[in-house]
Amino acid sequence: MTTVNQIKKIVYLASLDQRHSPGVFKKILGTVAGAEQAGYSASLKLLDTKPGFLEKFVEEIDNSDADILIVRSLCQYNFYLIPAFRRAKAQGKKIILDVPTPNTVAVSELADANTGWKRKVKDLAYLILSGPVPFWFVSKILQYAEEGAWFSIGNKSKTSHIGNGIQVASVPERTQVPVFDGSCLRLVCVASLNYWHGVDRLIQAIATFNSEGNGLKVHLKIIGNGASLSSLQELTEALDVQQYISFSGFLEGEDLYREYQSAHMAVGSLALFRKKLKSASELKSREYCAVGIPFMVVGDDPDFPKNTRFRVQLPNRENLSDLTDFFRSFDSKYLAFTPTEIRKYACENLDFSVKIKEILKEVED
Repeated sequence: MTTVNQIKKIVYLASLDQRHSPGVFKKILGTVAGAEQAGYSASLKLLDTKPGFLEKFVEEIDNSDADILIVRSLCQYNFYLIPAFRRAKAQGKKIILDVPTPNTVAVSELADANTGWKRKVKDLAYLILSGPVPFWFVSKILQYAEEGAWFSIGNKSKTSHIGNGIQVASVPERTQVPVFDGSCLRLVCVASLNYWHGVDRLIQAIATFNSEGNGLKVHLKIIGNGASLSSLQELTEALDVQQYISFSGFLEGEDLYREYQSAHMAVGSLALFRKKLKSASELKSREYCAVGIPFMVVGDDPDFPKNTRFRVQLPNRENLSDLTDFFRSFDSKYLAFTPTEIRKYACENLDFSVKIKEILKEVED
């Protein structure tokens, strides 16, 4: 087995606009930090997404002196990296391909993308026709949800299904927990808003539930921007629930954690079924856990058993009554945890100091 002393240098290579994907950028930094904690010399090489980035990507793979390269998947452009992957293998480099979204799901996302038809056809052709081939030339594949049969051909034995990690130390633990008196339930949803987050379902459920004359009223603070923001604002106005639903835009640092302090519960994705997913390893769920706030989601997660008490898992389907029924039967038991209890789970199961061992395991064997 290869030891840490024999494989000393790891480079994470990605093409990313960190301003538009702050959560992904934090995850990558956490991966690098986890490798450093494990005794490796680890660094990040971040490329922009401007024209010519593919050529730069190839140059980085060719010229890197790393023993292990963790490469963030370029999705439909992975085929362009095949020659570089082959040269890296001949040089004795290990390539770990980090695939944040299964290609089978990416096909649907590209088909629904708001791009011209020529660009759409080209991207779909690149992805579907290259299929599993780019993955054949790497040492290991990291997947966070099930991949489709076509893209899995020849790759199952070197594919590792893991959950995303988080650098727990970089996330403050909330020091205040609001009292729940049965009259007001305050929810917070932090996301780069898109259709699979299902916030529209939540807004409709709140409108329905709060109109029933119950003693409990549900309030929701939506933090973030994204493709769905304007439609969610329009829905809020159409349902006349502005008194219960508020939007703050993107927040970070103390402004964000102040919102965590004032909320009873956080909200993850509520519409994974819209991406044809039964499970997902959401970055935001890991942040909620590290902060120490209970949260609600749909679908499975490899890092959270279904009986995880501070993670409320609702059915993964387009049924509004699942949400309204949850509010009707809401009980303080869903909030009966200290932030320290929840954060402890993140430290023991989600921190990159734990995850890096999973990431590198087969590569070192």
